[in-house]
Amino acid sequence: MSADHAILAVISSMPSSGYDIKNEFEHKAASLYWGMSYGSIYPKLKKLEEEGFIQAFENEISGRKKTLYELTAKGWSELENWLNATPAYPARKDELFMKMAAWHSEMDNRIFIKHLQKRKFESEDILAFISQWPSNGTSYISGLGMLGISYSKTILEAEIKWIDETIQTLLSNNLPASQDPNGLEEKIVQRRKKALNNELGGNADETIDV
Repeated sequence: MSADHAILAVISSMPSSGYDIKNEFEHKAASLYWGMSYGSIYPKLKKLEEEGFIQAFENEISGRKKTLYELTAKGWSELENWLNATPAYPARKDELFMKMAAWHSEMDNRIFIKHLQKRKFESEDILAFISQWPSNGTSYISGLGMLGISYSKTILEAEIKWIDETIQTLLSNNLPASQDPNGLEEKIVQRRKKALNNELGGNADETIDV
């Protein structure tokens, strides 16, 4: 999903200011949908306007003039072409799971439990937000959008359950058996010790299997 299409999608709900659009990308549940950073909304709006996908107009709200953006015919056509196109499979980038993959036996699992507890707190916070979202009396959510929120709730509930189970597994020191056909776990420990030993002035000629 491109940033341009995401902006068109937001404006399709209602004419929006740059501030309105920025808020859509920064609310608590935004990471579940957008997965991107939008630090330069206004340059993107200018580009879309220059290319004829949106048009700006002044609107007076509570005595203050405000610049709003609306889709043009070209913008609606582009949005609908994008909606009709098959969506790409999401590219998940999750630091927690990258750390799980790189965690080794010399690490203190109590630290990882703290990582999991922090993640659970954040997931519970987002879950509380999206649970009240469909009945907050202010947001427009289509019927299909309601199904999307239901999906997000299911994912978050499953994640929280998995975190609880994983913490219990770590506390009981009952990890599942690893798969290590090349003996990498022991080699990782050896390589780490060699690097630390060399840093401290140990024997740099020490050999380690790779």
